Amino acid sequence: MEEAGERTTVMEVGREVGAVTQAAAILRAIAGSRDALGVTAIARAAGVSPSTTLNILRTLVHEGFVALVPETKTYRLGLGLLEVTRPLLNRSDVELLQPGLHQVATEFEATTTVWQVAPDDKALLLGRIVPASGIHIEFRLATRIPAYAGAIGRAVAAAGNAAGALPRATLRARFGAIRWHVPLPFETFLEEVAAAAARGYAVDIGHLLRGVTSAAAALCDRTGRPRLVVAAHLFQGQLTEERLEALGLALRGLAAAAQPGMFGVAEGPGPRRRGGGQ
Repeated sequence: MEEAGERTTVMEVGREVGAVTQAAAILRAIAGSRDALGVTAIARAAGVSPSTTLNILRTLVHEGFVALVPETKTYRLGLGLLEVTRPLLNRSDVELLQPGLHQVATEFEATTTVWQVAPDDKALLLGRIVPASGIHIEFRLATRIPAYAGAIGRAVAAAGNAAGALPRATLRARFGAIRWHVPLPFETFLEEVAAAAARGYAVDIGHLLRGVTSAAAALCDRTGRPRLVVAAHLFQGQLTEERLEALGLALRGLAAAAQPGMFGVAEGPGPRRRGGGQ
């Protein structure tokens, strides 16, 4: 991870280039299917007109990013994608999430972290980035906390409930084993888990750690099981309510953008979280 005080240049985002956006949508549509797809099916899934889809597909085939199956006139991903993605293949989860974590840490002057949800109902700290400001929340690498504690726990519970994998009695037992600096009723915790599921991120204001506000969003695998959590931690009262919401949305956006590439597209029907607004 980058040391405190290091600066990176962030490219300003201007107007999107329509053809590039459409090409990305087409690639995602092809990647989301186990079978090769025809032009009409790709166009429908990508939300692009068939004629534009065909023109973009011809270019992608020429570049090697998409392969044409001549017998069926269908398309699948091409080996050319390996050429441009190879540098990512041997990078750790933390390295892949680092640019987004750094951006959130800088924008909100918060310590950002990434946690692995372990099978033993613990969350393991894999990495953290601290803001350039001298005063910040600090965590020791490899710290382990109960997987259902704080904002991280609400995000994990929300994802687990969405996947239908967490009975209420089990969650109550795990909640009861957590040491909260400022206790809260289990029913309140459940309400906050439901709120986290609805908005795509969770918040803890001084309950797990007195004086510390945290926000978190989970990254799930194809089955909906939470695998990683990205979080931000700052001093209670440091942000206004509006800025805290903006922080939560930024974490939600980071998780939503990273999840398909790291864990694949979730199987089956379900609400699709977008990386932008509400």
